[in-house]
Formats: sequence, structure tokens, C-alpha cells
Amino acid sequence: PELGAGTVYTSNVGGSATDAKPDVGLSLKPSLRFESDWVRHFWTGQASGDFTAYLENDDFNASQIDAGSQCRLDIRHTTRAEFDASYALGQVSSADSEVPDTAIGNRTDHTLAANAAVIHDFGGLEGRAKLGIERQIFEDVDLSGGGTEDNSDRNNTTPSLALRLSYTDPPALKPFVELAYAPRFHDEKFDRNGLRRDSQGINASLGVTLDQGPFWLGELALVYAMRDYEDSALDTNEAIGINGNLTWAPTDLTSVVLTLATGLNESASATSSGSKTWSGRIDAAHELRENLILLAGFGAEFEKYSGGTDTTLSPNLGIEWQLNPNLAWTAGYDGTWFEAEASGDNYNEQRLMTGIVLRR
Repeated sequence: PELGAGTVYTSNVGGSATDAKPDVGLSLKPSLRFESDWVRHFWTGQASGDFTAYLENDDFNASQIDAGSQCRLDIRHTTRAEFDASYALGQVSSADSEVPDTAIGNRTDHTLAANAAVIHDFGGLEGRAKLGIERQIFEDVDLSGGGTEDNSDRNNTTPSLALRLSYTDPPALKPFVELAYAPRFHDEKFDRNGLRRDSQGINASLGVTLDQGPFWLGELALVYAMRDYEDSALDTNEAIGINGNLTWAPTDLTSVVLTLATGLNESASATSSGSKTWSGRIDAAHELRENLILLAGFGAEFEKYSGGTDTTLSPNLGIEWQLNPNLAWTAGYDGTWFEAEASGDNYNEQRLMTGIVLRR
């Protein structure tokens, strides 16, 4: 178990381009993690929350929840099964183009997912077959002029089937190829604009898994993602990019994590089938002393629409001072610079945080 509590100052609580309002908030971050110590099989789980209550602009009170569990069953020496389930709650403000400018507060989104996979070692080759399902739920948004935006037409379910073949000799460097099929079905046949948003999705990956721990650890892949929509008025949405997560630990005191992602986002626009996103982030941690850790990171995201590209840059700095085995003091800075396809929507936000963390 872990509990963080502190204060947050923001220069632009609503992410507004024209009416930036500073505010101070109280932050609470509980989390829990467990891990089995069985001789065979493996089970782990984690849950975390991030809740912020602002003193003056309580419409922008923010909540974020992430929870998940993973299980591995060793069926035979060469065969195992893996299961995972997750839940995520996130919020999006009117700074996002898919949320009305007249929205009061944030839109709340829910994502639930579950997967089951069978992995078999063929001797030099490893095959994996995975079945999954994902459910997305978008809550309605209250509007300042009265009424609400009904987002029930966004709610959808996405089953998936993925097949992967990896070359496992040598085990430190495993090239693989993966193909996934993921149709998407919306709760409502027609969306708010009378369009049929159900679609067929395909993802193809060619990559490599690195296992030279603790020096290098992770996975990188060249990815092609495509989604073809039932309504002929909606263009096929497709993107090529890199997905992966790579950890480099040159010393026992320093670690660097690189994360890259390519994706396709849905849209409720009458003139767009969706957007393409490419994002990357690098985070570094260095122990100056046994009880003093410096943190730094930088992220960039590019979201391409039919009319242009939104760019988001997000640097951060932090420090953690372990006062004793159960208590730490933290302080940090987060910045956001958003450059929209429409220049009038550009904004920036600076956040300063400080607090304490209780650990067991």
C-alpha cells in the first residue's frame, strides 16, 4: 500500500486558450500492489488513483483511476496461459477538440479490458494466440447554456484476436511478427450525425523483444494500424509508426525509460472518421544519494486530423527525498504546451506540486 497527499498549483485549471484561470488544489494519490511468491504460476495486481479537488473551480475537480491484474499459469514445461484484466477512468476537458467549448467541467471516460492467451514453445520458435475484449463508455457532459451533450453513441465494444510468432534463439534478442483483428461495435447503429461508426480493425507488427536485463529490457515494433468504417461516407483511417517500451539501466543508480505509441482515435465529427496519433516519452531517474532521487522527463504527442495536426509537449521535473523507510517528501513541476490545428485554441499550463508519500 501507498498513499500520497499534497497540494497542486496550476496556471490554467481548465486548459483554456482565452481565459486561463489559476487555482490551487488538494491532491490524494492512493495505490496498492500485490505479487505472488508461488513456486509455480504467477499472479500480480495493482490499483492507483489520482484525485484533485480545486479550491475555486470545483467544476474541474479531476479523477483518474487505473487498476489491473495479470496471471500466468504454467500448464506444461513448454506451454503456459496468461490472463489479464484492467479498468481505467480518465477525464478530458474542453481543451480537447472532441469536448464542446461550452462544457462544464470534464468529460469522464471508462475503459474496461480483458485478455486470455496461450503461449507454446516449439523449440527456437514461440507461438502465442490471444483473445481479448475492450469496452469503452463515455459519460454525458453538462453544457453552460443548459442541457447536456449525449455521448451514448460513442459507447462501443471491441473484441480482438491476435497471433504472434517469435524467434527465441538467442533469448536475449527475440524478433517477432504479430497480426491482430479487432472489429468494433457501437451501442447505437447510427451516431449523432446519422453515420454508422461500426468498423473493422487490423494491426500488424514487426518487432523485437530485448531481454538483457537489467541493462536493456523491453520491446519495440514497427506497426501498421487500420480501421475501415461501415459507412461509406467515412474514410478508412490508417497509420504507420512505432510501438514499444524500452528500459535502459546503465548503472544501479540510473534508469531511463522510453515509451512510443501509435494509435487511431474515434471521432464524433460529421466530417471525420477519426484521427491518427503518434506519441513518445522519455523518463529518467537518478539516485543522487541512497535516499534522494531526481526525476526528469519529456513527452510529445502529434494528433493528425483531416484539417491539420495538434501538437502537445509535456516536460516534467521532480525530486523525492526518503525521510525514513515509510515516509518521503516529493516536489515536482509539470508543463503542457498545446498547439492546435486552429491557432486560436493554443494554450499552455504550468503545474507545481508538493506533498508527502506514506509507504509500508
